[in-house]
Amino acid sequence: MSTSTTQQPIYAQGEEENKLNPELSRLFESGWELDENKMGLKKTYHFKTYTKVLDFVQMVGIASKSKNHHSLMQLGHGHVSVHWTTHNPRGLTAKDIDMAQYCDNQGGLIKTVDKGESAKCGPKP
Repeated sequence: MSTSTTQQPIYAQGEEENKLNPELSRLFESGWELDENKMGLKKTYHFKTYTKVLDFVQMVGIASKSKNHHSLMQLGHGHVSVHWTTHNPRGLTAKDIDMAQYCDNQGGLIKTVDKGESAKCGPKP
């Protein structure tokens, strides 16, 4: 894998690292990071409006339900932080990588923005 040693994940037992490493490298290039335990992926998406935040959460939630694989999502007025990890077997899995890719696809469709352009609480200037 062409990532630094700080980006070496701990895969769940039975995962084929040689197949997942190229996909994981692409996710790192799109802003995903390993979590503190190196067993999961996390990323924050920024949106122009709170409605777009809710649209993103809804789309990811529907896909999560259909795949029976659920993330931790924390949302704010103009952003959503997503964390994927597998609890059994413990570690990073193809499911986490697939759902992270799905999040990137949905973020593109819903139109992410740079952090400075995201919705803010309070009166408009």
